[in-house]
Amino acid sequence: MKLPWTILFIVSQGSQIFLPAMARNTITSPSVKAQMAVISTSSVDVSSSSTAPLTPTQSPQLSTPNESKSNNPITQLFGYVRDSCVRLKDGTCQLYTDHKKCNVIRSKQRAHIKIQMSSMTEEQRKKTKKYYPTAGGISYEEFVFLQNGREDRSKLANIAFMMAFAPNFVPYAFMFFPEMLPSPFTNMSNSSQQNGISAKLDLLSRERCHAVISSLIDLEREARIAPALSNVNPFGKGKIRKNMERADSIGAIGAALLSAPSNSLSTSDSAIITSPSNEILNRSKQEASMVFDVLKDKLYTKQATEKNEQSLAFIPKSIMRGVGKAIDAPSFNNFLPTFLVRGRVLNHIKKISDADQFIIEQGIDTTTISDQLLADACENRLIGGLRRTNEELREGLDCWLDMVVKKPEKIARDKGMHFNANLARFALLGYHAVDAARDSRASSYLPRILFQGKQ
Repeated sequence: MKLPWTILFIVSQGSQIFLPAMARNTITSPSVKAQMAVISTSSVDVSSSSTAPLTPTQSPQLSTPNESKSNNPITQLFGYVRDSCVRLKDGTCQLYTDHKKCNVIRSKQRAHIKIQMSSMTEEQRKKTKKYYPTAGGISYEEFVFLQNGREDRSKLANIAFMMAFAPNFVPYAFMFFPEMLPSPFTNMSNSSQQNGISAKLDLLSRERCHAVISSLIDLEREARIAPALSNVNPFGKGKIRKNMERADSIGAIGAALLSAPSNSLSTSDSAIITSPSNEILNRSKQEASMVFDVLKDKLYTKQATEKNEQSLAFIPKSIMRGVGKAIDAPSFNNFLPTFLVRGRVLNHIKKISDADQFIIEQGIDTTTISDQLLADACENRLIGGLRRTNEELREGLDCWLDMVVKKPEKIARDKGMHFNANLARFALLGYHAVDAARDSRASSYLPRILFQGKQ
C-alpha cells in the first residue's frame, strides 16, 4: 500500500489542494455565510448615512467557488484522492505524448543522416554514426524539445528506481527536491507560474549573487589556508602551494570583475545595442579573455586533453560548488559532496555543448530564435540577469558561441592545438555569474555595496 500513496503525494505536490479546499469549504459553511451576510448588511447601512447606497456592481462580493462541495473531511479526502488521480493521469498522458513527439523528431534526424550518408564514401560511412543528438534536419525549437524530453526520461528512471528500492523516502525527496519531477507534472498550474514569474526571477538573481559572494569568500580561504591534511604528505607541498596560487589568482580576477563598473545599459545607450562592435560588448569579451588568460595553459595544449582535465578535477572546490549553486539556484543542496556537484555541472556543460554544436553546425541565426527560447538558452549559460533586454541576451549568446566554438576551432585548425571545451564553458559560466552579480538591475544589492560602493 505504500506505492499508490507515494504516487499520489508526488502528483499532488503536498497540501496545495487539500488545505485550500478546506479553507474554501469552511468559508462556504452556512454559519459563516450568515455571519458574512450580517457584516455586509451592516457595512451597507453605515455607508448609506453619509454617501449614496452601493449599487449591485459596487457591493463587495466574496469569491465562493465550489459551492456544492461539502465541508465533510471524508468527502474532502476523497476529493483530494480524485484530484491526485486526475493529475497523475494528465501528467502521464502528457509525458507519453511528449515521448511520441520526440520519436518523430528523432526520425527526422535519422532521415537527414541517411541523406548525408548517401553522398559519402564507404570509409566515411563506417565512421559516421547512425544517430547522434546534434544531427540536423530539425529546427532549434525541436532540438530543445528533444533535450527536455531526454531530461524527463532520466528523471522518470530515477523516480522508478527510488520507488523500487526506497519508497519511504520518495515523499521527502520530492518535498525537498521538487525539480526531480518531470516537466509534465511540474507545469500543471500554468496560471500560478505566470503570476509568480517575476518573483521567481527575482529569487534566482538574488541566490546567484549570494553564490558569487560566498564562493569568493571560500576561495580566499583556500588561497590563504593550507588544507588540514597537508602535513600528512610531505611530498605534496609543492602541488598544494601551486593550487593555492591558482586559487589566489582566480579570486583576484573575480574581485576585479566585481569592482569594475557593470555592463548594464541605460535607456540612453539603447541606440548602440544593435552595433556589433559597441563598447559594452568589447568590454565583456576583454573581461572574459582575462579569465581565459588565467587558464590558458589548461585551455590550449599540444597534447590531447587528459581525462583529469576534461572532468575539471583540478578546479578549486569553492569555485566548483559556487558554479553548481548558480546553475541549480534556488534549490541547490548544500549537503551534496563536491564530486556529485562536479558530476551535475559536467552534465549541464554537456547539455550546453550539444546546443552550441547544433547552433553552429546547422547555421542557425540567433536573431531567428524566439524570445522564450533565447531567454532559456541564456539562463542555462548564466548569461544576463534580471530585466535584461533581448538585444543584450542575443549579443551575450553570440559572444559565447564565438569564444567557445568559432575561435577555438580556428586556432585548432591553424596551430594544431587541442582545446579543453569543458573548462572554457565552465570559466564562462563563472564569469557570467559574476557579471550578473555586479549588474545594477540585480536583485541583491550586497555585491554593489561591498565592491562598488555608490558607483
